[in-house]
Order: sequence, then structure tokens, then C-alpha cells
Amino acid sequence: MERDLILTCDTGTTGCKCTIFNTKGEAMTSVRRSYPTEYPHPNWAEMDPEVIRAAMYDGIRELLKQVSAARIACVGLSGTMDGCIPVDETGKALYPNIIHSDGRSEAQVNEILEIITFDEFYRMTGNRPDTHYMLPKILWLKENKPEIYSRARWYLNIKDYLYGCLTGRWGYTDYSDASLTSALDINKRVWAVDLLKALKIDPDTMPNLLKGHDIRGKVTRDVYRQTGLIAGTPVAIGGGDGCCATRGAGVAEPGSAYTNMGSSAWVCQMSDRPLLDPKARIFNWVDMNGEDYHVCGTVQCFGSAFDWAVKSLLGGGDEWADVSLVGNMARQIAPGAEGVIFLPTMMGWRTPYWDANTRGCLMGFSLYHDRRHIARAVYEGVAFALNSCLEIMAECGAPARNMMLVGGGARSGLWPDILASVYGITTQVHRTPGEATSLGAAIAAGVGVGLFTDYTDAAHMVTARSTHPVNPAWREAYAEIYPIYADIYERIRPLNNRIAALSAH
Repeated sequence: MERDLILTCDTGTTGCKCTIFNTKGEAMTSVRRSYPTEYPHPNWAEMDPEVIRAAMYDGIRELLKQVSAARIACVGLSGTMDGCIPVDETGKALYPNIIHSDGRSEAQVNEILEIITFDEFYRMTGNRPDTHYMLPKILWLKENKPEIYSRARWYLNIKDYLYGCLTGRWGYTDYSDASLTSALDINKRVWAVDLLKALKIDPDTMPNLLKGHDIRGKVTRDVYRQTGLIAGTPVAIGGGDGCCATRGAGVAEPGSAYTNMGSSAWVCQMSDRPLLDPKARIFNWVDMNGEDYHVCGTVQCFGSAFDWAVKSLLGGGDEWADVSLVGNMARQIAPGAEGVIFLPTMMGWRTPYWDANTRGCLMGFSLYHDRRHIARAVYEGVAFALNSCLEIMAECGAPARNMMLVGGGARSGLWPDILASVYGITTQVHRTPGEATSLGAAIAAGVGVGLFTDYTDAAHMVTARSTHPVNPAWREAYAEIYPIYADIYERIRPLNNRIAALSAH
């Protein structure tokens, strides 16, 4: 039987999606298994790696009831980035995965800045010193869980942990996940050994670096017994979810960009070098191929801000499950929402301000305005936030030439039109916007086993289901309202700092 299919496992913050793709990039079948995130203390966020492994195995078993395991040419992996799982030499997880949204390591970020200046750190790693990344989390473990730290052989991200589970090969990662540890010299594409030593972290605890299409890992006999995957099936180590989404969006060359629209959102494009912003507002990581770079700006709250507004401001209940109702309300109001402006900063602000104290804001409304104006302002506010990411890239000499939309928000009937006119670029909606990340993992696996010649070749199979040109009248309206939106942050920052101080009491 021909091995002509790719099985992928994409582990997110709420569940693991297991999908089978054919060589045309079409998802033949998919299953999802949910799991929880734990919040044991304020500003902490953890996940149990073993629960995620069990969810992945269960998803694989379900898929292989529908498709013969003999047709699986390779397994591809993707997962959330910025985590931290200490494991021993056998691969046993010694502590929960401290995930990307965990903010417990602020003191450790300050310790890093006693060793290296902010600017030097950004130039070397392509990223800001920040609690989101693995490096300060390792320091937190060192100082607060010394018994764990002393036993740790490697520090892994979740997809690297699952790679070890499937193959028995522990202590490996790909270049994309390595980049967002903030312990990688992004220019030399090697671990920043001097920085690690200065922080008294053993460089050997950082995993070995592989290209995402590396297929030296093979499914073990134990995994065969637990899942039905044939022992010896190649496993590509894949990439972090942001990197896989880029490839799955068909982005393959400088100037080619995409917007991912989920609970959070980001704008990302390819580059042949790190794009270092003098103000450090955007960040970088190395591609799965170990050669190219991704440049990214992130909006902390996108779909989550929209959902909050629907429930809290627009009186949404079960009857609002169809978000098209909100879109129809918003379409009744002209671009600019007649002066109503919404800032979707419900959990602080990443790009461009990186300010944890920022709070959400709705302003400009009067007794004249109604919930239709609020609906329009919410759609536009998150689009304005994404536009600020794109503006910084252009300011740094990397304007986007085209824009693919992926993620749940791309299914909206309104956002693609708004984003085209806010960006000033025709937008396209991915053929299967919810599958881009899994497709990127499939592309890496397919390159590894020769089903695709290379990443650029695979990008050609990505197509759009709709195209949305710039509306000149909308573009003109947004040119007037966006500068006001962009000016709000600095005006209200002192008030937000005072509010944050009250909350800390």
C-alpha cells in the first residue's frame, strides 16, 4: 500500500488537533481532544504534558479507525511556543509546562537585564527580554524549585516533548521553538552560550537543534501498541505553531505576509534576515528550515476581546452564537463607527507597546450611538491593533505586498473587508483558514520524506477561497480615524498605571 498521507498533531492551549492530509494539502479527516489549563496562582498558567500526550494518542487512535496506518508516510508536529517543560534523561516531565501566557518570571527578566543590556539582548536574540519566553522561566525554576532544576536534563517545548514520546529521542527541538526561548543567538543560529553561562545555566540543558523536516525520529514499538501507528514511521519534529501557520498560509518569500486571527492574533512575514526594530516592538524567529526568518507583531486579545464585547457590551446570549448577527449590525454603520473607538487591550498590550498595565477602552460614544456603533468599533479596533504591527514592519523597511488571512476570525464576513481597507492591501482568505497551522506541520513532514520538493514548492498548493480588495471610501475613512486610535495609548497610559496600582493592593 502506498504511503501517501501525512498525519499531524497540533497542540494548542485548549486542545490537540490531529489531522490527516493528502499530498494536495487537503485535510481528509480531523479530530480534536480538549484538555484544561491550570491557573494555580495569579499570573500563572500551566498545563500537564502527560494529559496532552494522552490526548494526542487518543486523537491518533481515532484517526486510524478511519484511515489505514499503512498509508501514513510521516507524522508532523506543531505546538504552542514560549513554554518550559523540565524533563529528566528518560524524558519524564518533572514539572508542568509553564506556558506562553504565564507571567511569574518578571523578577528573573530583571536579573537577565543585570547581565546584558536590553539593546544587546534584542540584537542577539531578535526578541525582547520578557516573561513570555523560556529563559526567565528556567531561572524561575532554578531559584524557586531547586530540586526540580537539579534533576532537569533538558528544557523542552510541548511539541518537543511529544516528539520524544513518539520516538524515544529526547533533548531535541527545531529552530523556531529554539528562537523563542530567548536563549538562541538568532544571527549565528546557535545557543547563546555566554549568556547562559553568565546566568549560571548549563548550556547542555538546552536541546539539540534540528530542522523542522528532520525525520531521523521514528515511531517506537510502544507507541505502535498504544496508537496503532506503524513502528518505524518517520516523525518530523516540525515547528512552533506560529512558524507552522506561516508555512501553512503559503508564505514563502520576503514581503509575503499573513494574519492569524484567533483568540490572540498576529501579523507575520518572511525575511531573509532578522528585522530588528530600533524600538524593539516586533520580534523574530528562525524558520523551520534553519535559514529564513519570520518577523512578527502580536495582538494579545483578538477573538477573546470580540467575545468579551459580544457578551458584556452587546447583550449576547445563546442566540448570539452565530457571530454573523454581530457582523450584520456592524455593517449598518459607516466605517469609523461615527467616532466610536475600541481598544482591544483586555490583557495588556504586546506589539507595539509591550505594556502589561494597559486596559481595554471604549470611547467616543454618546446618547446618539447604539450597539450597532459598538459592534462596528469592536471590529475596527482589533483591525487597527493588527495594522500597528504592519506599520512597524514597513517603517523598518519591510512592507507587506500581499496578505493571507487564517484562523477562526478569517471566516468572518466583515473582517477581511475591513482589514483590506485598514491595511491598504488586498486580503485573501485561506481555503481552509482553520487548518493553516496543521498544514504547516504537514508541509515540514512532507518535505522530510520527499512528498514535496521543498517549502517553496509546497507553498504553491495553498489557495484562497475569497479575495477582498481595498475599498477606496473605507480606506479614506480609516485614514482619518486610525491616527486618533493610535494616539489614545499615550494619552491614557498614566491613568492605566494608576488603575494597575489600585489592582495590586
